[in-house]
Amino acid sequence: MAKKETISLCLIVKNEEEFILSCINSVKHLVDEIIVVDTGSHDQTASIAGAAGAKVFHFTWRGDFSEARNFALEQADCDWIMVLDADETLAPVGSEEFKQLLSDTNVEGYYLHIKNYVGTGQKVTWDRVVRLFRNKPVYRFTGAIHEQVAPAILNENGGSGLKTAPLVIEHYGYLKSQVVKKDKFNRNKTIIYQELQNNPNNPFLLYCLAVEHYQEGKISEGLQSLEKALRGMHGTEGYFEDVVLNIAVGLLKLGRIERLIDFTSKSLEMLPENPNLLLLKGIGNFNTKKYLEAVIDLNGAFEKEGNKALPDFKILSLLGDAYNLSANYTEAKNSYLRALKKSSRFLYPLTQLIGLIQRDKFSVSIEKLSRFTSLQKKKEISGELVNTGEISLALIILLLSIYDVISDNKQGENLLQLSASYSETISLLKFSSEKYLSFEYLSVTAQEIYKFAALMEKGYDSCFFPVKKRLKILVENSLLLLIKEFCPSYSPGPFAFTSGTFLM
Repeated sequence: MAKKETISLCLIVKNEEEFILSCINSVKHLVDEIIVVDTGSHDQTASIAGAAGAKVFHFTWRGDFSEARNFALEQADCDWIMVLDADETLAPVGSEEFKQLLSDTNVEGYYLHIKNYVGTGQKVTWDRVVRLFRNKPVYRFTGAIHEQVAPAILNENGGSGLKTAPLVIEHYGYLKSQVVKKDKFNRNKTIIYQELQNNPNNPFLLYCLAVEHYQEGKISEGLQSLEKALRGMHGTEGYFEDVVLNIAVGLLKLGRIERLIDFTSKSLEMLPENPNLLLLKGIGNFNTKKYLEAVIDLNGAFEKEGNKALPDFKILSLLGDAYNLSANYTEAKNSYLRALKKSSRFLYPLTQLIGLIQRDKFSVSIEKLSRFTSLQKKKEISGELVNTGEISLALIILLLSIYDVISDNKQGENLLQLSASYSETISLLKFSSEKYLSFEYLSVTAQEIYKFAALMEKGYDSCFFPVKKRLKILVENSLLLLIKEFCPSYSPGPFAFTSGTFLM
């Protein structure tokens, strides 16, 4: 019978009473002991950790994260170590899946995916760091800041021994409230500048400095540090891809698009499987109106595995725009539909589908369009659109909902409720005097739609009195009239593909 592998959770903390219990609770069912090293808290962090079952130690802070990390490792007695910060939690994972990771005799440590919540928490960035590894005295952290254990593991195992685990750590320390509260930028830069005095060309320190510059929005300064770091690297460093990727990000943010295309093209020769380099190259080609080249890159980025700086629905939306602007309207329609199904609350692809209909670029399949999300979600979306004053879009969503109910024979109160909502919302529609007759038509047909919905509810549909057929025709005609005469003219335009998304 295989030996049960044990695991110690190791944390270093200071004034983390707000977060530490959530951190411990996210992993306590997986670990055998919890080591908490307090570096000088003035709040209840230590007592909360102790009450949660942790072994609490105290350590005098000397401005070196590795020193504190390694002190924590020295207190651990288990076979494996997991390292978290108090403002992090481990995303849910099954116990058996976790045990299988520990039982792999060919692995000395694992890279885990770090999901950083940035700003107000609406935006996220991704990182990959070794946080789960065997407890061996030779495996120790290095670096006063942004400390790493990967170099020690790789050096001890001839450049091997590490794999990537399908585990995600959710990090809340980059939330604006936390950055301001802890004055993280000044703290971190002070440590980095002190270290750079002794080693001014150290690539990792320069990378760490760039991280701080980027987080502060100082993109030009960050890019300079990254380019200097890259000149001193060999390509085998664990953070090499991050440096390359974020140079490309800096070039994009500074509008140096031709340089971005050239840099990502060369970088992809070394890192052909990196989806974000393809994505950035595609955005570069899109911005220079090389839409056919952008299509190739964006398709490649979408198809590749791995964490991407943009969610799939935004990549598909951008891909739809590239097809649209290159006059491939069939593929544009397909990309927008796929984007809409992946994120029904992101309505940009819906507006572009409407734009294609407005310009007579494809024949609408109302049945396909009506099924982009569930009926309940469509009802919620239409309500939100009414509240924000997007009345024409709200009416389109309501008509699509009605059509969905008719097509699936989902009769009853849903159909009547939706028809009543549609009729009420029509009165909110704003229009110019020349659209008055069209508005009158919509108002009259709204009443007809409600009447036919009531007839359907009573089961009066038959071959002699085709209520369902008539209702579909009314919905289709109303939908097309709304799109043609009451919606803004939608065409591909820039939206926030990159704002706040590509960050270290």
